[in-house]
Amino acid sequence: MVSIQIELKRIAYHPIVFIITDNSSLSTFNNPNVLFSLSVVDEFKIEQISFNPIAPTYMKKALQLIIQQASLLKLNPPSRDCINDIIQTANGDLRLAINTLQFSSNSKVKFSIGKFNSKDTCLSLFQGLGRILYKKDSEENSIDENTKTQPENLIEQCHISAPTFIGFLFENYIDFYSTIDDAAQLCDYLSLTEHILNEWESRLQLSTISSSIACRAVRLCNSVPINRGFKPLRKPQDNDVKTRIKKNRTLLSTNKLYYGCSEQEYFSTVLPYQAFLLKTSRSSTT
Repeated sequence: MVSIQIELKRIAYHPIVFIITDNSSLSTFNNPNVLFSLSVVDEFKIEQISFNPIAPTYMKKALQLIIQQASLLKLNPPSRDCINDIIQTANGDLRLAINTLQFSSNSKVKFSIGKFNSKDTCLSLFQGLGRILYKKDSEENSIDENTKTQPENLIEQCHISAPTFIGFLFENYIDFYSTIDDAAQLCDYLSLTEHILNEWESRLQLSTISSSIACRAVRLCNSVPINRGFKPLRKPQDNDVKTRIKKNRTLLSTNKLYYGCSEQEYFSTVLPYQAFLLKTSRSSTT
């Protein structure tokens, strides 16, 4: 990847644009945050442009304008209800709305908006966490509704990675538990999911299983839930720690501050010893 970018930087006349849709996939090519390292971003002056979701009113105007321009091609315009379904299905993604509109305008293609691979059941992160922590779905009367909100589907609807969702559960579950036995039992399950996700070779394949274990354990282990009430949710603290670690590693790698040893030796031996010497020198001066 880097060698290709170096060659393109030398011969290309126009910038290269990567169009990526944020999703919950752990794949590098679907995650804009890990697609390029910080050193590559600095070297090639890579800029990231993020777009907010399009408001339904603006999306409706855009689709109507496209329909008017496409009428010259004698395409069958979709009904008003179909346009409203497309807007709701796209959930602010204009590119997805245009693609769906193109399929629905083709008389030779018959498909259902509800079955289209889209964001039609999008949830915010806090809505998804609330359904797990407050055990809301267990009180639903409809079995069909329960099948729609299974833990495996909740994370996909929130468009967030499984480790991040599990991290939020790990950080906030204690506020919803009233007995130490239930909390200890849940800790065992959450620790198991963390161990599963640490296996890099099978992490992508087992992310769904680990999220299912975590979500179901949070519901089932809470035998005596605390009375409902608004409880502010906290973000996982390990995210900040991992971010600082990654930033420091990249900084040291870029500046080549390993002092002739390997990266593993530096972080496991040299760096802790330097920190110990710095702490000792500070205590001696005071």
